[in-house]
Amino acid sequence: MDYMKVLLANVAVAEEGTDSGQFVEKVLVPMWRRNLDLVKQQDTELTFRFPRWGVTGLDGFFYSYIDMLNAKSVFHAAVQAEKEGFDAVMITCFGDPMLWPIRQAVDIPVVSLGESSMLLATMMGYKFGVVAISPYNRYEMEHTIEKYGLRERSVGIRSTPESGDEQAEALIDARRAIESFQKVGRELIADGAEVLIPGCGLMSPALRLAPGAEKEYPNGLIEVDGVPVADVMGDTIKMAETMVSLKRAGSCWISRKGGPLCPGHSPCKGVW
Repeated sequence: MDYMKVLLANVAVAEEGTDSGQFVEKVLVPMWRRNLDLVKQQDTELTFRFPRWGVTGLDGFFYSYIDMLNAKSVFHAAVQAEKEGFDAVMITCFGDPMLWPIRQAVDIPVVSLGESSMLLATMMGYKFGVVAISPYNRYEMEHTIEKYGLRERSVGIRSTPESGDEQAEALIDARRAIESFQKVGRELIADGAEVLIPGCGLMSPALRLAPGAEKEYPNGLIEVDGVPVADVMGDTIKMAETMVSLKRAGSCWISRKGGPLCPGHSPCKGVW
């Protein structure tokens, strides 16, 4: 059976009838679908869920303490997804909010943008560089890279100068975002990066699909001076599909040695 149900759990608030809700419904979700359709299995079904309360706007996610106000909604969405029979959860934030706590709470594969794209980048080249959405994200992102054991495979993090609103506008017209990414990307290349990672679930589809700049970039921005630009959304959905396939086949797909599963679940045989 190849058919899969994947829940995409989001941190950005999308309350119905508000400007943010309209943006999510009319712009963001259609862009994500277009991006994911480029690589996902044809019969993988995607469901998007957004919190109805919390911090609105991208600027709030420049600060980790504010980000945490929304992150718990991702946890609840993932727990509910398992109850509803979803095969996997994909967290659509590069900061990987609640990723490891969620993996302790559910027994379905849970993947996220940051971890998936960075791990795959190490298969594409020896060292990667991350383009962050704000200098305020760099501190936390550096700790994440350290936690994942990828310090020696990273040349570091540089940020774009655009505001949160300007970065959201890139999903409608990506020309400024592309120019900015190329500039910052060349700095990372000079530092030794062999793969460039857009460190945001909004930035990556804007570059991959290049809305408003299709003539100049008919295939999207997929490289800068010969250095690949990671398709962060595509990387993560393929990771989800792979983990589901392994689980269905009876293979060991996760270790519980250092992170036990919550009571009431059955661990994968052979990984304790």
